[in-house]
Amino acid sequence: MSIKPWRAGYQVYVTANGKKYRKTVSTEADAKLLEAKWRHALSLDQDPYKVEINDQTGVVSSVDLITAMNKTYDKYWRGSKNEPAVINLMRAVQTYWGKNIALNRITTTAIEDWVEEMKETKANGTINRHLAILRKTLKWAYHNDHINKVPHIETQSEVDTERLVWYTEEEEAAILSKFKDLGEEYLHDYAIVSVDTGMRASEVLKYNPTLVPLKAVRKDGSKVHGVHVSQRKNGKPLIVPLTKRAEAILRSRKFSTNVHDYQHRKVWDRVREELGLTDKCWHTWRHTCATRLVQRGLPIERIQKWMGHSSIQTTLKYAKLNPNNLVEGVDLLEE
Repeated sequence: MSIKPWRAGYQVYVTANGKKYRKTVSTEADAKLLEAKWRHALSLDQDPYKVEINDQTGVVSSVDLITAMNKTYDKYWRGSKNEPAVINLMRAVQTYWGKNIALNRITTTAIEDWVEEMKETKANGTINRHLAILRKTLKWAYHNDHINKVPHIETQSEVDTERLVWYTEEEEAAILSKFKDLGEEYLHDYAIVSVDTGMRASEVLKYNPTLVPLKAVRKDGSKVHGVHVSQRKNGKPLIVPLTKRAEAILRSRKFSTNVHDYQHRKVWDRVREELGLTDKCWHTWRHTCATRLVQRGLPIERIQKWMGHSSIQTTLKYAKLNPNNLVEGVDLLEE
């Protein structure tokens, strides 16, 4: 076996039993890790190509989440006074990421999106406990040579934590224009559906393609159709009314791959970087939908139903964004 520099990375190559194996990875450290994993696989008469490599980053991993988490549990948590709570947190983490996800697919940007989604229903202290489980697992994998880099996991502040971000109309226009310039029609349409419906990225993949005609009509007299989403996070199905542009997209396109898949994430990260929006993520489209509904006067209880919030407290955090809330109080006092 040997390693040599190759283009922008390093190539590992080996001939075994008359068969040649070659793969290019990002760094020399990744190449050395892959070489060791291949050597181990060949010693067990296993296929070296089954060693996991993230095609977008070139980062090597040969262990999945559940394996690493169970090893971490055995070493640090089994028999501890916090063991029951840890087990529940482990289950929650595995439910979100999937038990068999390779660790190199848990990236910094993917973790940021996870945090944004948790913020809808969890306090920052609870979020930090989830992050601690994942961080400990990834550190175990790193120290045992299963990955050569631990993604950045930022602890959430537990003091004055109310902070909402959304896309302005100018930022939305810039993002959509950039997608067009790059020929990324899929992401362009995905973004419009996300911001106009408030659906999570995963929900966009699960809606019923048969649109539902609604009784209501728009101000211009045109008919309104809705999209039926049966698999929502709160377990309650909902028909979400559609804007004209979102309806046109859902009538002509089927969304089959998640925006968080790596071929899309690479483009999305590039767009955010070029537009200076790295403090925001794809889940921000959902925040934007809720924010606009509040700012344009939709009653808060209707927004709760639209967004699928289990608790009205989650929806109420958007209410402070509407300056008319206090102004309307003046009229009440004048009566």
